[in-house]
Amino acid sequence: MRARISWHGNVEPPDARGPMSPDADRLAPLGFPPPWPARPWIYANVIASRNGIVTWKRADARDDPVRAIAGGDVTRPGRLADLQLMRHLRACADAVSVGAQTLRDHPDFIGTHEDIGDGLGEALSRFRASQGRRRLPLQVVYSGSGRLDLDAPIFNTPDLAVIIVTTDPGGRLLRSRGSEERPITVLVAGQEEIEPTGLVRSHERLAAEFGVRYLDCEGGAMTLESLHAAGILDEIFVTVTDVHVEPAEHAAVKGIASFGAEAGRLIAEGRTAADGGYLFRRWRVNER
Repeated sequence: MRARISWHGNVEPPDARGPMSPDADRLAPLGFPPPWPARPWIYANVIASRNGIVTWKRADARDDPVRAIAGGDVTRPGRLADLQLMRHLRACADAVSVGAQTLRDHPDFIGTHEDIGDGLGEALSRFRASQGRRRLPLQVVYSGSGRLDLDAPIFNTPDLAVIIVTTDPGGRLLRSRGSEERPITVLVAGQEEIEPTGLVRSHERLAAEFGVRYLDCEGGAMTLESLHAAGILDEIFVTVTDVHVEPAEHAAVKGIASFGAEAGRLIAEGRTAADGGYLFRRWRVNER
């Protein structure tokens, strides 16, 4: 099944260095503004319920907010379109970032476009190559404490470089656990916690030292809140499902309003003809 999103108002021109789309049958072209002079253009993508809920504190290992919000059916055309969009956004990025909690919830996570089948992964790889990007995006993990499992796949995959944004104590802990013996670079963004100014400086270093022009952040909600508070979350792709989540049934509920979605300018909206229950929105938070 090929679930293509038809966008309306998606006016950013695609990157002129490569083809308009990685796979015209499945992916509409996407374009982005130029990166900022000193830091990357930072975009995020999330999936939200009909009433704007994106996550909550898990009750147990089976309590998966993303699966619940998506309706539990991974075969839905809308969900397939969402997964294709997620991989497309990764393929457009020089770096993919996540928070430490997202990595704990999904220990096998690697932010790559290659883990989708039916030939799309290969098409996205060709697309990246045509734009002069490395085969795998740089991986960025935000962890104030530095308490990360360095045996996780993200830290042990050939040709995959990782940046950990942390604090002074977090950096010391990571070094004591052997981070310097792996393809890991540690950036310190604060004394006891990751500070907004430190977060900005870390992303400036990503641009200056690692050539990151576009960064795709996949959450979680606390990470997106921190980027938004620092003023560097530039736009958000929000997939809205037809599932209603009752906030009273969960603890520590987070919604899209907490990190600026819907407070910005709606620059594009899309649907897939195969599944009218999913709505795809693109919110511009910082104007360029």
